[in-house]
Amino acid sequence: MIPVHRLTHPETPVWLNPDLIQMVETTPDTVIALTNGARLVVDETPEQIVQHVREWRAGVIARAADPNVMKTVVALPIT
Repeated sequence: MIPVHRLTHPETPVWLNPDLIQMVETTPDTVIALTNGARLVVDETPEQIVQHVREWRAGVIARAADPNVMKTVVALPIT
């Protein structure tokens, strides 16, 4: 999840699943269009959003490549 801040409530972050982002545009405010049809007007620039998504995806890949993480996942009981 990545943090973004709505223009209407800039003090409170909204945690967004980057997989739901369909498009980011500047009109002049930054608008994030989601795959479910929702639109968020946020305080961040498109460049900041792209950087957040890159860092999030790199973190997911790094954790998946860590053999200790896989041992933890395998050790979980199946219910």
